[in-house]
Amino acid sequence: MSISTKTFRFAASLFVTSSLFSTALMAAEPAAPTPTQAPTAEITNKAAAANNADPLEKADKSTVLATVNGQNITIGDVIDARKLLPAQLSQIPTGVLLPMMIDQMVNQKAIQQMAEKANLENTPEVQQQLKLARMGIIQDAYLKAQVEPKITPEAIKKFYDENIANKPPVKEAHIRHILVKTSAEAEKIIKELKAGKKFADLAKSSSIDKATAGQNGGDLGWVKADELVPDFSKAAFAMKANTTSTTPVKSPFGYHVIQVLAYKDVPVPPLDKVTPMIRQKLIQQNVKAVIDDTVKQSKITKNDAIIKKYTIQPPSAPASAPTSAPAK
Repeated sequence: MSISTKTFRFAASLFVTSSLFSTALMAAEPAAPTPTQAPTAEITNKAAAANNADPLEKADKSTVLATVNGQNITIGDVIDARKLLPAQLSQIPTGVLLPMMIDQMVNQKAIQQMAEKANLENTPEVQQQLKLARMGIIQDAYLKAQVEPKITPEAIKKFYDENIANKPPVKEAHIRHILVKTSAEAEKIIKELKAGKKFADLAKSSSIDKATAGQNGGDLGWVKADELVPDFSKAAFAMKANTTSTTPVKSPFGYHVIQVLAYKDVPVPPLDKVTPMIRQKLIQQNVKAVIDDTVKQSKITKNDAIIKKYTIQPPSAPASAPTSAPAK
């Protein structure tokens, strides 16, 4: 069985990234805090990179840092390579990354030279991959050129003012629940609660929502109304704080006994707290607008008969309702 080129490429890139990341974290004193998720768009990386002044930017880009069989690796090559690193690595100082980047670039250069000697560039498989890669690079460059100028501080502030700033505080409830299959079971639990049994103990012994029944004692934490299925949400948010439902509450998951511990109002977050979210939202909106506009301007024909011939319809979703939790 053959192994695809994609598998080798993934393994190589994973080795490079993990080697740099693990070694850099051990070398950095103190370690810089890293985000838990890397941004999905190159546009969002630009702001993060701006916060890390790179001393190499002021150096002579043609300065040779290493050679591999006579081919140079320069400061300019390192700068270009650093721009392609994941966001986690871009937070680490250049002085920490540089020796490791050089080692990895030497490895890559050596492999590249051997591949060129083997004339692999001219094989049909590699040519097809180069064609697809070129298409993707050009498309990304076009979208970036169209979208990036529109993601300005003014645009972010405008989105915040129009969509977030004037919203009223959001009400949240601290809720516990016990989920059972039948109304009779729920009524029995309500009677046991009235008789003095503890809610958490009954949740652990009776609730079929195993995600919350164990150590949590049925606790859903602080939730907003729109984070719950409608039937559950309507009943819970109609209750007063520190009360328990006196009748079973039916939902697609089964029957619930609900306890509302408290309410609180969550104020609108300040602009700086939601700027990353707004930026990503604006990127998505503008990319979609560019694509839609480009398609409208294009003359497109589809051979629907042939497309239909080779289209496989997905299987229908099962009709049975889930039985796990009230959250959407």
